[in-house]
Amino acid sequence: MRRAVIMLAATALALAAVTAARAQTATISDQDKTFLKGQQETNIAEVALGKVAMERATSEKVRSLANMLVTEHQQVMELNRALSTKLGLPVPEEPSAEMKATGEKVKAQTGAAFDAAYVAAQVDGHTKSVSKAQQEIASGSHPEVKAFATDYVPKAQMHLQHAQTAQSEIASADATGATGLPRTGAGSTPLVALGAALAVVGLIARRWSR
Repeated sequence: MRRAVIMLAATALALAAVTAARAQTATISDQDKTFLKGQQETNIAEVALGKVAMERATSEKVRSLANMLVTEHQQVMELNRALSTKLGLPVPEEPSAEMKATGEKVKAQTGAAFDAAYVAAQVDGHTKSVSKAQQEIASGSHPEVKAFATDYVPKAQMHLQHAQTAQSEIASADATGATGLPRTGAGSTPLVALGAALAVVGLIARRWSR
């Protein structure tokens, strides 16, 4: 009899837990679900492409940016996974099709072009991330998802600022390299004149030596 009572109590607790979990999941809006899914896809894409950039980037600034993004998006990835699992939501295991396409375009580049493409992707991607997190804060329903977005916004903004700084430095370096190239055309006139003068001196010297 006692064992039966214990089993009934355990069953009741289990049913209550399942009911509570379902009720909690039911309070999550489509906005909340979309944000968590998209944010996790972003984490996966950032970590994968960042690891490639850490190996292939020619600029130390870009490698440093990639290293920071990999480390911090891995941390956010675990937070997202824990929250999504807690709320009974599926957790993405790969980036979206759009993110995959962007990654492939970046990886198709080499050298300085790879650096520029990677940084440009970070500026564009984190601009979107900030906007989507702010949208969740403004119109999301679930308090834990909104809290997650609130914590994520300053990280995404900081990532965006670092990416913009790297992009500016790359553009500045390119401009400096272009202005440092030797000039041709009119700029070569003094050299031509010097050559002609040396030729005349040579003729005069040969005449006097006879």
